[in-house]
Amino acid sequence: MQGIKARFFYLSLTLLTALTLISSPVLANSAEEQQKVVAASQKLDINQASAEQLVSLPGIGPARAAAIIEMRTSQGDFSSLADLQKVSGIGPATLRELEPLISF
Repeated sequence: MQGIKARFFYLSLTLLTALTLISSPVLANSAEEQQKVVAASQKLDINQASAEQLVSLPGIGPARAAAIIEMRTSQGDFSSLADLQKVSGIGPATLRELEPLISF
């Protein structure tokens, strides 16, 4: 009887371990998706954002992030989308993507 209990215990432990390993990537993806939803619901202040934060926005790569920071440093804070459009490489299409994600 003890042999059966021991086998059942080890089989259960093996199954639990396998399920944990299989579900870990699913849970990680779910957490990443939740993080994206939370990030999207919180607007990024374009006048305070770091280069790393700016690069997380759609259509903004390292060069545009640097240009945004350079312009706000040299000319002062952005106060509107029109101000932001003065940055080289940011046009109407990019502004449409950025509008719901940023604040001034």
